[in-house]
Amino acid sequence: MTLRTSFVKVMLCIGVLCVTATESSAQKLFSFFVHGVYAQPLDENFNGNYNAGLGVEGGVRIAINRTALVATVGYTNFFSSNNSELGNLQFIPVKIGLRQYIISRLVFIHGDVGIARITGDLYNNASRFSGDAGIGVKLTGFEVQLDYDGFTRKSPEATGYSSWIGLKAGINLGL
Repeated sequence: MTLRTSFVKVMLCIGVLCVTATESSAQKLFSFFVHGVYAQPLDENFNGNYNAGLGVEGGVRIAINRTALVATVGYTNFFSSNNSELGNLQFIPVKIGLRQYIISRLVFIHGDVGIARITGDLYNNASRFSGDAGIGVKLTGFEVQLDYDGFTRKSPEATGYSSWIGLKAGINLGL
């Protein structure tokens, strides 16, 4: 075998590997995701009545190039603080939003809006506007994101926005 023939074979192998790698790393048009959620209350009123929250969220994503339409449903339980007589609070959001990849298909920003069902002694099964914004990193099938999240508050004791910082991590399975 000559040097030229060997060179051509090596170049063909590299070309095949490049095409295979490009096709396998291409973003899927449709994907499912599931995240575990840790939430730390921020505002004074919400933080005074509730400790950290734990939950889960899941949803679907439809992507076109670097932008994706996202639909999410979740459940987070905020645990009553020691000095609160309100009991735990359950946050059950249904949201739609957008995800925009800003660095390759690795780093993204996102925003979601929707309605959340809030249950607990203070809110008693109320529906409230809910929204979040954040930044995240996606590595193959694993992703992690940091969010500012919350819901509108309307009660005689306090109005405004109950908010928290959320850390979400989980899997993303594309089709």
